[in-house]
Amino acid sequence: MDNLIRTSKAYWIWGLFPVNETIFLNSLQYKVQKVLKSPKFEAHITLSGPFLEIDKTLIKKLKNYSKYKSSVSIEVIGYDYKIETYESFFIALKNSLSLNNLRSEINKLTKPKFNKKYTPHISLSYGNHNRKEKEVLITTMPRLQKDFEISSIALVKVDENINLWNIKDTFDFKN
Repeated sequence: MDNLIRTSKAYWIWGLFPVNETIFLNSLQYKVQKVLKSPKFEAHITLSGPFLEIDKTLIKKLKNYSKYKSSVSIEVIGYDYKIETYESFFIALKNSLSLNNLRSEINKLTKPKFNKKYTPHISLSYGNHNRKEKEVLITTMPRLQKDFEISSIALVKVDENINLWNIKDTFDFKN
């Protein structure tokens, strides 16, 4: 078990994808959530957090950072699942040097208070679902592309008590 105290209300930094990839990921979420009931949330990769509060200085830092940052390619491993609510069914991603560099750069700006073993993924469903259902679902899922591109970052207000994932600000990378 991780040495992380789970906080249900906080801010997080997410990586977001270009429109065409988001449309594809949304179609995967729809297919998965027809079988594994889940609250609705944007397709994303979590990059940093949690933060109990955010100030204007941090928002300015994120905005300035994104102006000079190019998109980052992240390699797909495949579909996977865990017996954890917020990693119930997902696309596993390679923990690559470019992804770790992106996270390190963001963490230098944000200085998160908590650390957790990082397992990069794109969630397709949240919830407590049956392992067998997930195993069967994997066999019915379409083939994944080789990689995805992180083209922007978002500051997200999360309240897990009411299933709220509200994107407060989005910062597009230069391209």
